[in-house]
Amino acid sequence: MTDIRISYGDLDAAVEHLRFVSRQLSASDRTSAAAAEAVGDEHLAARVLAFADSWDDTRERFQEAGDALAERIAGIARGFRDADRSLVAGG
Repeated sequence: MTDIRISYGDLDAAVEHLRFVSRQLSASDRTSAAAAEAVGDEHLAARVLAFADSWDDTRERFQEAGDALAERIAGIARGFRDADRSLVAGG
């Protein structure tokens, strides 16, 4: 049987990447406002803002799912670290 190898670095990186995405999603109002300002056309700016507003609920669901997944992965990493410490201590 093959040993399972789990890298704490990979788990920690996954948590950080998910948290980064969550921060980006939470900042989307500022991002869409900046994009609307940058396009230079009033009608196009209005369309950019309308599109961003129409994604609010979906964006919130994505953010909540990403946050929940990050917490689960962080919990898994804690569990493996605790198990490793216990095994090293002889328990």
